[in-house]
Amino acid sequence: MGFNPLSWDQVLFNYYSFGSLLVTLTTLFLGVFFLTLRNKTIATTYLGIGFIFLTVFETGYFLAAILYHPWAAYHRWLTGGFILPALANYTQFLLRFPGNSNQRIAKWVLIAEYSVWGISVALFVYLTGISEKIYHFTAHHWDFNAYDASRYLAIVIVLFSLVGFIIIPAWRVIVTKDKRRIALLMFTIGFLIAAIYPNISNFLSRDGVMERSTYITSNTIFFLTAFSFLVIAFINNSAERTTFMVKIVGITLFTICLIVQALVYISSQEKDAEYDSLRLVNIERVTENGVKSADIEYILKWDDNKDSMDLSGYDSKLDLDLKQSETDLQNVAIYEEIRNLDDQNFKPSLDSLLSKSHSYFGGYKRVIKELVSSNSQLSSAELKALIVSNAEVWNKNAFVTTNKLEGLSEGSFCKDGRNLIKSLGSAENAFKEEIFSHWSEDCLWDGKKLEYRPLKSEILRYFRYFKPSETRHYRRSNDGLGHYVAFMKFDPKKSELSEVGFSYRVYREFMHPTAVKQTIILLSVLFVVLALFPLFFKNSLVDPLNSLLSGVEKVNKGDLDVVVPVKVRDEIGFLADSFNAMVSSIKQARRELQDYAENLEEKVRERTREVQEKMEEVQRLKVQQDGDYFLTSLLAKPLFYNANKSKLVSTDFIIRQKKQFEFRGKHSDLGGDICVTGNLRLGRSDSFKRYTVSMNGDAMGKSMQGAGGALVMGVVMNSILARSAANNRILEATPEQWLAEVYNEIHAVFKSFNGSMVISAALYLVEDETGKVWYFNAEHPYSVLYRDGKASFIEDGLTLRKLGLDSEFEFKVRSFQLKKGDILILGSDGRDDVDLTPEETIRTINEDEMLFLRHVEHAKANLEDIEIEIRKTGELTDDLSLLKIEFQGEPKKDEIEDIFDDSDHIDKALNTDSVYEEARKMYKTGRLEEALELLKTGYLHDSANQKLNKLLGLLSFKGKDYSTAVEVLNNYLSSDPDLHEYWFYLSIANKKMGKYDQALSASLKLLEADPNNMSNLVNLSDIYRLMEMYDRAEEYARKILQQDPGNENAHKLIRLIERDR
Repeated sequence: MGFNPLSWDQVLFNYYSFGSLLVTLTTLFLGVFFLTLRNKTIATTYLGIGFIFLTVFETGYFLAAILYHPWAAYHRWLTGGFILPALANYTQFLLRFPGNSNQRIAKWVLIAEYSVWGISVALFVYLTGISEKIYHFTAHHWDFNAYDASRYLAIVIVLFSLVGFIIIPAWRVIVTKDKRRIALLMFTIGFLIAAIYPNISNFLSRDGVMERSTYITSNTIFFLTAFSFLVIAFINNSAERTTFMVKIVGITLFTICLIVQALVYISSQEKDAEYDSLRLVNIERVTENGVKSADIEYILKWDDNKDSMDLSGYDSKLDLDLKQSETDLQNVAIYEEIRNLDDQNFKPSLDSLLSKSHSYFGGYKRVIKELVSSNSQLSSAELKALIVSNAEVWNKNAFVTTNKLEGLSEGSFCKDGRNLIKSLGSAENAFKEEIFSHWSEDCLWDGKKLEYRPLKSEILRYFRYFKPSETRHYRRSNDGLGHYVAFMKFDPKKSELSEVGFSYRVYREFMHPTAVKQTIILLSVLFVVLALFPLFFKNSLVDPLNSLLSGVEKVNKGDLDVVVPVKVRDEIGFLADSFNAMVSSIKQARRELQDYAENLEEKVRERTREVQEKMEEVQRLKVQQDGDYFLTSLLAKPLFYNANKSKLVSTDFIIRQKKQFEFRGKHSDLGGDICVTGNLRLGRSDSFKRYTVSMNGDAMGKSMQGAGGALVMGVVMNSILARSAANNRILEATPEQWLAEVYNEIHAVFKSFNGSMVISAALYLVEDETGKVWYFNAEHPYSVLYRDGKASFIEDGLTLRKLGLDSEFEFKVRSFQLKKGDILILGSDGRDDVDLTPEETIRTINEDEMLFLRHVEHAKANLEDIEIEIRKTGELTDDLSLLKIEFQGEPKKDEIEDIFDDSDHIDKALNTDSVYEEARKMYKTGRLEEALELLKTGYLHDSANQKLNKLLGLLSFKGKDYSTAVEVLNNYLSSDPDLHEYWFYLSIANKKMGKYDQALSASLKLLEADPNNMSNLVNLSDIYRLMEMYDRAEEYARKILQQDPGNENAHKLIRLIERDR
């Protein structure tokens, strides 16, 4: 049987042609889109050319699907010839995007890939041109039986894909540091989606592992998904300008294509099922009544009882491989007989049936026996069901192996065929064993030398169908030109199996009309989307947007008389209305601005006068407020007095109030923390004991409210001490009684304020001789005992509420014993309320109470060092007061007396020049602490020696003794203000101690004397930042960058200011 000359009769559409056409038109649309972009880059040009090449590639599949003629095999020249240049151009796009990057590398890669393309295509055309043509029923198209050529081309395609879609993108992603890296990743993912799955699924569908309809459907979905991904990435990341209409049409096109593809798939499956149903009806008629339809080409019958095939309904002109057909009929007959075996006597009947089976059933017989022996515990019904269910897997594996064997060329069939069978999986070991029992290593079959076609036929008969009847299969004539669709029908009563063959061309003609209609629908949809959509949206969307855009452009050029016409009252109409209103507002504002410009001088004078009046009013109020602060601080200072005169129990305290202010050139502070110490005598006049009193308190409230509470506490506490110790008075009371009376008196005073003024406090009474301690703690932070280098809390819980509040706890005086050298540290909650992240936007307040114990240990209970440790941890957020009580056990000589007892110290104290020279030597030899100690001794004796003060101020600053540095530098600069560097040191020292106003004052004085001092400008900007005056801080930071653009400190300040705002 032959084919007529090429004509329109051979053009037959089906589902596969629809899917191919859909992808072809999509790639064509994308190629035209990219190539017609205005001002496109060279990278975009390569992308467009790549899609044009891919269009030709996909056209090959479309022609193969619609043309039922051997000439359709030449579609491989299109698919094989144009996939490589498409990949090469995509590689150029990924190399050059976004403009024309990596030109030299791209040029050589293009030359190399085009050279490989030319050689590969020439070899492919030659090898396929000398190969026979074969019709693939799995793909429903003609092809070349050129396995080697396809394999070589597949290797080249894989290499192109590896270079273009993995190696080059990976390199570019690594070396690209900006946002283009994300774009390159998106492009790469899109290309990989389009490359990996379609190639793998095409290979699987050609071998029969995957249904061709499943391949076409998934291939279309993956291609459209990949293309959508690429277009979205391109529009969002390319320099080329795309219109809003392109986005609408593109998204609509891809969406509708996916929907149409799904609908056509369902429709085609139903049409296929309809064809099968009609042919089975025809088979019923011809087998039962002998009524033969026109498209029936042959009838073969196998009589299992006679073990022979009836050829009365077969015309020898059809030239079928009857041996193959006979094997198929026998295998299907065995399948049906197994399925019809009685469950009661299944295993013996199965053994009998298999023993009588023909020799070409050997592979299936072996695998069935292995299955039965490995599942001997199953019942007969279960075993039969297992064989039937596994038969589908065996049949599919055999079908895939058949397709692979048929693709092998004659010259290497023996070698390649044996290797192929050896590579079969473990599930097919039975077939390996059966075939290799006949086929020797030297390519002899049962000891005989067979030609290519007989040998191939013998092997293929072992992999024939083993499936139920009434399922479709295909047959071809021996010359490969006759094609048939066949179904089998089993008659269990007669043990007869019939195969009826129908014309394959009639099958294609049956599917053709529906496929043509589907194609027309597709073309109509594309026409509507590509042609009518733009027309529809032109009046309703594009023209109004263009009018609005034109108006914006005119306004940008300064034309404020433009009015955008509003045609439709939709969202765009609303935008146009809003735009017109905005332009009108701008015109009005411009007129007003012109008026302002014409009368600017007068208005500036008027506004300046108003601002000056307000500023003067604010300044008067501020002065009044600062006066109130200053008066309060003056009242409080005498009350916060270390009046202890004991030689056995020494006390010291520091108070750092949070609120800092300046009044008439005098700096001061204000807050709620208070420390008071004193002495008293308790007992009888003939046997009294001396005691040291220490109190640390923290009044609730900020600024004035807290200061008022501290003032009240100071007055009351000093009054009590004055009454208790005046005129060497000896109180006849025990420590417990005295503390109780003090508590009741202070509590009564604060309670009279009805809760508006309360204070936490710790009050300690230490017996000078023995070191025994009596105390009470009214909700004050726990007191710390420093003993033998270890710090621990004295209290273990709350025992009393704040003074001024009702307490659920009964008042009780507590006591404990101090040892010689023990130190008590009392402190307000400012010691714990530290911002651990002062440079962060959100404050992180310390919640670890044990942190203060570590501070005490590190500082060895020295108050100044404790303060430094606290400030190292973070920024103070509250008032800080610390009170130190040290029990020595023996009188401590006066420090001044100590100095004059040592003749060396006497000489140094009296001779400040000697002190200065000695300190300089110590500093130069690295003994900074000894130098500071000596300088402090000299300063104590002669604070007016400016030479000594200059060195002490500098070394105190370097030694981070900022409190001493501030005192000495202020003293020195009062008489020598022209030493600019020392104003800088004074500013830094004040800033380190949290005295930002004093730090600012010193920095501004340096600014007046030296405006371009970079270090001072950085410090000044940082002070303003710490005072939350961010505009001024940024102003000075920008000023630094104007003079020194690379200044890292200025850049860091800008970041901190932006974060803190």
